[in-house]
This record gives sequence, C-alpha cells and structure tokens, in this order.
Amino acid sequence: MRTMYDAVTARNILKKDGRPVLVAGYIDRIKLAPWTAADWALFPGALKVRIVKKASTDDGHVLDVEPGDAAPEEAPGWAKRRRASGFAYPVIYCNRSTWPKVKAAFKAQRVEPPLYWIATATGKREIPEGAIAAQYLLDVAPGIDISVVADFWPGVDSPGSGKLTAEPEVELMERITVTPPNAGQNTVRLNLSGSAGAALVVRPRINGQGVSKPMWVGNIFAWGSDKAGVGNNPKTNPNYDDRLTSHRRFALPGAVWADLEYSAAEPFEIDVVG
Repeated sequence: MRTMYDAVTARNILKKDGRPVLVAGYIDRIKLAPWTAADWALFPGALKVRIVKKASTDDGHVLDVEPGDAAPEEAPGWAKRRRASGFAYPVIYCNRSTWPKVKAAFKAQRVEPPLYWIATATGKREIPEGAIAAQYLLDVAPGIDISVVADFWPGVDSPGSGKLTAEPEVELMERITVTPPNAGQNTVRLNLSGSAGAALVVRPRINGQGVSKPMWVGNIFAWGSDKAGVGNNPKTNPNYDDRLTSHRRFALPGAVWADLEYSAAEPFEIDVVG
C-alpha cells in the first residue's frame, strides 16, 4: 500500500515529504482557491489525484462529498457524466458515516457504483473493504491530510484511454475471467508479452453496494523467453498482504508466462497488460 497527501496549500506537502508518491489537490472552487499549475508542478515525480467539490464540474478523478461541497444524492450524476466523458473510474470521497448514504444514492438512481476514498481518521493504515483509499490522518502539521492507497488505483495509475499504467507503450492485451473451481488454493496460468511493461491486474468484482468479497493472491511464478524465472514474486516481500478487496497490479517485466496462485469465493477478472 502507498501513502498519499492532500492539502489546501500544496507547498505544505513538501514540508512533510520532499518526494511524495501520490498527491491530491482541488481543481475547482466553491470558497477556497484550487491548486494552480505552479502548485501541481511542485510534484514532478508524483501521481496526481484531481479533486472537484462541485457535482456540476465534469472533470477530475474524485468528487468530494461532504458538507459545503457535493451532496450524496449528487454523486451518481457526477459519476455518470464522468463516464460519459470517457473517464471510466470515477471516485467518491466521503467519510465513513456518509458512505451508506452515497451507496444508497447510487442504488436508487441505478448508476454503476464508483470507487471510494473513505475518510476514516482512525490513525491506522487500513483501507475499508470496498474502498480504494482511506484518509486515516487528518490535519497533520503543517496542514495536510494523509491517506493510504491501494497498490493499483484504476484511472490514476492508468491515466490514458485504454491504458493501464502510466507507461506510454503499455496497453491492455487481454481480460480473463477466472471462475474458481472451489474456495481453496488454485492456480491459473497466464501468457504475457515478455516486454519491460508486462504486468497483471487482478480485479475482484465490486457489487451493487460498492463492496467486493475478499480474495487472496499468493505466489506468482513468472518465466521469461529463456525459460528462466524473472522474479518479482510478491510473496518474497515480507510486508506483502495477500488479501485483496480492490484491484491490484503485479509488475512482471520480461515475463512471457506466469502461474498465479489464488483463493476466491466467486469469479474475478485478470487484466494482462504489456
């Protein structure tokens, strides 16, 4: 999991972390001014998450649903407009107590559920089931919020149409549906491109309430064209969390095929990119 910072004053983030991986800022105005181009330019190496406050703003990755900004019942319309404009992965930011109201609005308006960034303020680096990120620390000096983010955030890690990573020549090759034969440990074999950008994106299915059942991904054994292992097995990382409740990307540069171990109670998808 990764760390993301957001702030009203962009420069405050640099006082906490000189080289952030992910930053989030506002791009429209209700009362406070949005970030300027110069603000965004402070973070040349970071992935940038663009937040809007008004549901009428057809832009951005995230709609901020909280008092003074967008209302829960406005969220489905914003998500529908963003998808119609070509952005496939709209995100709703809200706090934990508002989350059920937002889910109910999507269900009532019969709009496909979005991704969720939930403000938990628990102080723990944990993402609730069904969310892509959690804002777990609020108002940290010198004036920032801190979130924990999934290893792969569709639409942020995949900014281009049809692209699934920020690398310009990496595209979706195939989407595979895996139907588990049982709830135990199973293995699926996958063919990859052998390119430097070869990767797999495992995608648990999200239901109508915006929640996915947890599944587990264990060893990923990958081989190159010379039948030699290419490494990058996530299980070799001592901090690896094999439990998935949202999409996760596994980079396997140079791999032409891989065996992925998994346990799941229902079908899920795997995107092969390269």
